[in-house]
Amino acid sequence: MATLIPRSDHAAIKAQVLAIAGDLLRELGNDPAIEPLQGWESLEQELGLGSIERVELLSRIERALGAPLPERRMAEAKTLDDIVAAIAEPAAIAEVNESGHVSGRSSKGTESNSKASRHLAGVDATDAHTGLLQRAWETIYGIYAAGTFIVWLVFTWLLVLVMPRGRPAARMTSAALRLYFAVIGCPIHIEGEEHVDAYGACVYVSNHSSYSDVTAVMALFHTNYHFVAKNEINHMPFIGTFLRKLGHFAFERNKLRARSRQAEQMEQALLRGESMFVFAEGTFTAQAGIRPFQLGAFRAAVKTGRPIVPVAVRGARRFLQDGTLLPKPSRIDVTVCPALFPGPDSAGREWAEVLRLRDETRKIISLRSGEPLLHPGKVQAAIPEPSIPSNTL
Repeated sequence: MATLIPRSDHAAIKAQVLAIAGDLLRELGNDPAIEPLQGWESLEQELGLGSIERVELLSRIERALGAPLPERRMAEAKTLDDIVAAIAEPAAIAEVNESGHVSGRSSKGTESNSKASRHLAGVDATDAHTGLLQRAWETIYGIYAAGTFIVWLVFTWLLVLVMPRGRPAARMTSAALRLYFAVIGCPIHIEGEEHVDAYGACVYVSNHSSYSDVTAVMALFHTNYHFVAKNEINHMPFIGTFLRKLGHFAFERNKLRARSRQAEQMEQALLRGESMFVFAEGTFTAQAGIRPFQLGAFRAAVKTGRPIVPVAVRGARRFLQDGTLLPKPSRIDVTVCPALFPGPDSAGREWAEVLRLRDETRKIISLRSGEPLLHPGKVQAAIPEPSIPSNTL
């Protein structure tokens, strides 16, 4: 007779499911998704588990727990937490029993299941109470983090106003941002720091998931570089001052001649030995995934022979998701990857080399950020025309 899952310990079930999922992700080569694995991540979009991988995950859970899982609920599960809930709740017991996989229909067994159901009803009530407390905590944290940022912004803006333009202002802003993240209890971490400033002038290319990924990069990157931002940012209160004083670039994205001038200025800056930082998606939404990259950064790299350095940001989307005003407790990791160099014989085949660099960079960033590659037909938000990046600061 199959043994029912020990549903009396919700925490133990979750720990076991997370461990099984972590082993599978490790085998699939998605190591970045393992360390911060919490259970709320989307199985498909954030963990990269397609239909075949999900079948393998569910099979491993059944083998480890010694009982079949409720098939309908498993098919509807969007996260690991959904799987845990489906295992733990009373409806899961009923579905498994009705399927005939579990024997023991004596009155004694029925009485035992009834007691289990009553116990699990109490577990569900506890879970609901815990969820309410979690939402209350997130709201309190969000108000604190947002309020602290407003105070930080005004104070730091006043300091930037009186500081020399360029590197001094950038160093002060970087230190102030590290202080801000520390004060609000949001860990920020950089991996692969040895690749920062290791290749001379280069183009750092990153995914763009939130306004907070810009601040995390500014806090962690201790090198000279220029962000490439849309011109509207230059006229925003407070933020425009940072853009100008820190020496970042702003361009008009809706004019063809302006985009052409932008490409030339990026190339000239690289040839002068200055690095660029581009959020190549050009925009962000709440939807997880790596959107199509605009081509300006890769064209500049091929034209000048300078390398592309992929930078993957993870956790920024959860910290401040698009469409929300309040940050959530999170951790932001920035991974700097080894450089990709244009081919030495790219003359006459520049377009093919631009596309190769774009595609390789997207794949690397997808792997390191734990977010899947999105194709144009699957992107919910409109994607700007693939030309020169028009990022937000």
